[in-house]
Amino acid sequence: MAARALIALLMMPLIASALERLDDFSMSDVVAQEGVILRSEYEIEIDTVQYFDEDDYGNITMSDINFATRSQQVIDLDIVSGAVGSNREGRNGIRFSNQELPIDLSVGAVKVNGKSLGGLGMRHLDTGGVDPLVVDVWAGGFDLNENTIADESGFTVDVTVPKETTYDLYYTDDGSELSMTIDHCSSYSAGSCTAGGIVFSGMTFDVTDEGLRIGIPEVAGGQINIRNFRLNESVINDITLKNFTIPTGGYFNLGAPDVAAESAINFDAYFAAGSGFDFIYYDTSDTDVQEFNATISFNALASDANTASTNYFSVQDSSINVRSGSDSGIYIALGDVSTGTGGVRGSMSINDIMLKPEGTASAPVLGSIKMNLEVLPGSYLEVMGH
Repeated sequence: MAARALIALLMMPLIASALERLDDFSMSDVVAQEGVILRSEYEIEIDTVQYFDEDDYGNITMSDINFATRSQQVIDLDIVSGAVGSNREGRNGIRFSNQELPIDLSVGAVKVNGKSLGGLGMRHLDTGGVDPLVVDVWAGGFDLNENTIADESGFTVDVTVPKETTYDLYYTDDGSELSMTIDHCSSYSAGSCTAGGIVFSGMTFDVTDEGLRIGIPEVAGGQINIRNFRLNESVINDITLKNFTIPTGGYFNLGAPDVAAESAINFDAYFAAGSGFDFIYYDTSDTDVQEFNATISFNALASDANTASTNYFSVQDSSINVRSGSDSGIYIALGDVSTGTGGVRGSMSINDIMLKPEGTASAPVLGSIKMNLEVLPGSYLEVMGH
């Protein structure tokens, strides 16, 4: 026993010396001190979630909710600094990254006033295990005081979706299922994705006098493929949305009702002029695949385009309410009928419409369509179960 104690005492200076010489860089190599790794595996079941409208007494119910990992989930957590010359310069952010995100989500039933709208969910989410899915959260939201300094109390989110990402979305009702597989690949070689993905930059969250302001992220390029779009076993065909152009400046406002004791969600939506994307519909009914191509864009009306505050495709002074009764449901009012303000206002264009075989570089243009829209207050959409 005495010999063991003596050996331990003799070793202590050597151990202390070894620990003393480990700097931050060395520690990061040994134990990943530059960040934190979170490992989790879970299954969460929620029986019922209900929303009650306190003046119209309607309700929305989601039941049999399941949120679970299929296997161990690993998330890397790091502190990052904004790149020099970017609008994140001088700011610090938190980065969440994951090369594999094995998460499934299902909602067994969505009901309005006890009547079913059906069920929905996401399954088979796979980020490919090559490039990580990255979410950066930065201090400071929209530049409300327009001083180009991130001194606001909100926050900003950037999301990078890797090109290998795929997942299934589905909707079920009365035993039937409408499903689709989403991926973000734009080019393949030898069965592997070589290009694609999509980046959402500058989604902001702020609390203002009008409520919660959510900045629409900027998107330049990117691709969303809707594959195996089917009803049960019958394939409806494929759709691709690509070459997104969503400038900065668009936003949503979500606020409380204007009248005390009412229960509703007021909202405005402003889409920056020039927002758009390329649309491709594939007819895959036989081996000779055909494409329907068009470029879709949203702009302000010509009378609004010369003023920065009105240069939007907009939905203004609108609200969402849940009305009670067997023949009522989610009531979406476009504009405020009591004040005669708001509604939908803007211009939508469908340009360079083409029909051509898949893979053909160009084809004769059939034409273009432009619609100037103004949906007046008093218009509404109501969603009811059955």
